[in-house]
Amino acid sequence: MQFSWLEVKNFRNFKDIKVDLTNQNVIFGMNDIGKTNFLAALRFLFDRDIRKNGLTESDFYMRDTGKDISITICMNIKDFDDSDHSKLIVSRLKDARDSTDLENVYLKLFGRYDKEEELGGITLFWGNNLKKMKEIPQKNGFTELDRIFKVVYIDPLINLEHIFQKNKKAIFAQEKFSKTDIEKSDKIKSLTREINTQIGEMDIINNFEKEITKEYYSLKNEELEVTIKSEMAINGYFSDLKPYIKKSNDDNLYPTSGDGRKKIISYSLMNYVSRNFNSEKISLFLIEEPENSLHRSLQIALSKKLFSHESYRYFFLTTHSSELLYEMDNASLIRVHSADKVVCSSYLYNVGEDYINIKTQLNKFLVTAIFSERVLLIEGPSERVLFEKVLNEIKPDYELEGAYILEVYGISFKKYWDVLNGLGIKVFVKTDNDLKRKKGSPDTFDLIGFNRALELCGEEKKKPITIAFEKTDTDIDKNEKIKNSKIKIFDNYRKSKKIIKENNIFLSRIDLEHDLYEALGTRLEELTGSKDPIKYLQSSKLINMAELTKVLNHTDCQKIYDDSRFIVLKELINNGDKRSKYKGSDIE
Repeated sequence: MQFSWLEVKNFRNFKDIKVDLTNQNVIFGMNDIGKTNFLAALRFLFDRDIRKNGLTESDFYMRDTGKDISITICMNIKDFDDSDHSKLIVSRLKDARDSTDLENVYLKLFGRYDKEEELGGITLFWGNNLKKMKEIPQKNGFTELDRIFKVVYIDPLINLEHIFQKNKKAIFAQEKFSKTDIEKSDKIKSLTREINTQIGEMDIINNFEKEITKEYYSLKNEELEVTIKSEMAINGYFSDLKPYIKKSNDDNLYPTSGDGRKKIISYSLMNYVSRNFNSEKISLFLIEEPENSLHRSLQIALSKKLFSHESYRYFFLTTHSSELLYEMDNASLIRVHSADKVVCSSYLYNVGEDYINIKTQLNKFLVTAIFSERVLLIEGPSERVLFEKVLNEIKPDYELEGAYILEVYGISFKKYWDVLNGLGIKVFVKTDNDLKRKKGSPDTFDLIGFNRALELCGEEKKKPITIAFEKTDTDIDKNEKIKNSKIKIFDNYRKSKKIIKENNIFLSRIDLEHDLYEALGTRLEELTGSKDPIKYLQSSKLINMAELTKVLNHTDCQKIYDDSRFIVLKELINNGDKRSKYKGSDIE
């Protein structure tokens, strides 16, 4: 079974959203944007403990109770032959399933407000035909749906004591006792009765019982006595059990006092309960901001657990933490954001075979960017060092205002481009006009810079070019011919350049170092202490660029920021909404 999509209409701050799903789903966005409401929609659909209370006026979009609420989810069951979960769903559907669509099952919540009752009534439907769904009968709020799904909601302030007390009866159920356990249990009960008898015979207890009974009589004349007993005797010897920490080679017990430690033990307990109880049902985890109170290392450990452990086969997770997503794969990323109204953008993220060996690295770079509104993709560290220096001087709050610079570290631009665009994040690209010599053909070059940009635009790539080298050409001559070829390519492919620019991709005429020299002129020679600053910067790119940024002053940074060759920085800051007039003509 696999979740396919979710549609929510007129529920809380969602007027009308539809997102693609898979079995592991990550919901993220700014504070107070609707992540908790997203989980609430799922809780109303799947959790009878929430559903039984009905809908209130505030559950309706803009409190408009004249418009009905609908929450619909689609589940794909084409794996019926191999999946016990798909078989379970079909077995409960019975006559709600016909022959129209054997691969999908739909669940729908319909909510209508009753003004006289001042409450919204809930009706559930299911079937494999959206137009002919059948109502799911309810009895005291219980439905056939509750025989299929077990909802495990974990809030940010997960309470270890509450979880332990709630599940203690099932964990220590008497039917699970071994023969030895039964013998020990009888002995403990006998000892408990003896302890209670001894307590009851203590003078301090007897005197208190007499005094409190006398006080009771003074208020109400009734034939009874107040007596003091041990809870263990009344509620059983498991009644006051409580988890403690015991360290290796240490007989002392320590309370689970730290919030982070309590949270880890709580997750461990939930894993145990999910694995050992309700195994006949589908466990659906709804997890809200688990990173709270967890150290970064524990968030990374939890990421591995969430995305690889069988217990968490189906979950919806809200988070602000990039570390929690380091191990994700085959997950649906759902970004909740606001334009004129709250909307959701989703992207089914798959690491893919090409990147499986660097999954954590790929994810680590990506997830730092998905929490931003606008992202600039750049090739390597020298671009990052320069651009961060310029923006920190000119627009020091650029990250607070939603902009982010993401270095692709040699990983394909397209992987990041597709994910970020799919999530509705505005993406900009700055890249060099690179040429790459083809193997076995020293005069033939691929237009990898241009083609990189065209690929992102979905355009056909340009064919390789031939550069006529002479036998007498020195390395300097050859480099000059390569540079001139780059300029010629840049100047000639005007139609392609227009398409590239319309997609917020900014291609250097030659490369970053030449752009910088054009922007700063002889000032760059002064700053680098070199008559050939381009060669200097390219000789040891990161180190020399880092040294340069140390001596760039505010005026230098402003000049770079205002130059047409670095228009991408203003576009990033200005959200790409307006094309300003810049010095120079290279962008045309």
